[in-house]
Amino acid sequence: MPSEVDLLKLNREFLDYWLGKLDGGAMPPKSAIDPTEMPKLLPALVIYERLATDHFRVRLAGTEVVSRLGLNPTGANVLDLLAPASRPMVQKALNRILEEPCGHLSRVHDRYPSGREAKIEVLRLPLQSDEREARFIISSTVEMPDRTGWSDPQEKPTLLAQLIDQTYFTWQGGGSDQPVTVTAIGPGS
Repeated sequence: MPSEVDLLKLNREFLDYWLGKLDGGAMPPKSAIDPTEMPKLLPALVIYERLATDHFRVRLAGTEVVSRLGLNPTGANVLDLLAPASRPMVQKALNRILEEPCGHLSRVHDRYPSGREAKIEVLRLPLQSDEREARFIISSTVEMPDRTGWSDPQEKPTLLAQLIDQTYFTWQGGGSDQPVTVTAIGPGS
């Protein structure tokens, strides 16, 4: 990543792992991701599968994610878990990640159904199916040290994901003989 994009240590390790799976610049297939190669990253990971442009099924949610949410989102459409105001922005980002393809880094202020609040750094990267279809997104969601505390519990089990900042990025190279370069392509909207 360019130096102007500052990642938390765990997300930096996640990005380095993913970049190491590139094959000549093509996004890696989901089958190239081996949990035994990244055990300390697993608790913060989420894998989505795009079933439609408005349906991103959670295929896997790490233990830290489940604990933070207070529920296991596996099998749910991630968009259904969000507050209505957050859905269009997240839907647009998830589709862009797969369609360009590109990576996405965002920092959000989350409020959970329990009332707990936290700032989260979210790094989302595309994965392709074995048939080479851009269909999966792997995401690392790491809580930032700036904890914001608790508010009153919400009435509904929705997650408020208030965007603090975001940037999209692309990559070139990769494979055994090519260094990878990562370039920010802007904050998006």
